[in-house]
Amino acid sequence: MDNALERVRRGFAAQGFMRTMGAELEHIEPGECHISVPFGDGLTQQHGFFHGGVTATLADNSAGFAGNSLMSEGEEPLTVEFKINFVAPARGDALVGKATVLRNGRRLKVVESKVYAREGGEEVLVGAALVTIASTGSVGAPSSVERP
Repeated sequence: MDNALERVRRGFAAQGFMRTMGAELEHIEPGECHISVPFGDGLTQQHGFFHGGVTATLADNSAGFAGNSLMSEGEEPLTVEFKINFVAPARGDALVGKATVLRNGRRLKVVESKVYAREGGEEVLVGAALVTIASTGSVGAPSSVERP
């Protein structure tokens, strides 16, 4: 198994927020990542659709892991910019974010991420994002946070 892909799997498994949402890493290969989230009442907005934050999270995270799959040992991904268009209500049994690296630069990766609502075997596009991922050194939690 490719070491980079194993690092992606470990990184995904370490994300508490992904566990909270019930997310699953469906597909990973160099430069590509798919992440799904099953429907749940705790992930909805007032009209009963998936909340836009879930759509945006899938766009961002699938892009980050797609970029991470092309990084070397010791490099970590951080999103530095993204723009998302919500193109349809996100209703279905699940949402799935599908990201593909468009430009694999040494420091920055430009990634296209599309989010689909899945109902039965059908998928409908609900969000499209363009994401910039920075390749950084080791990233850790801050040792202390100053508060005003």
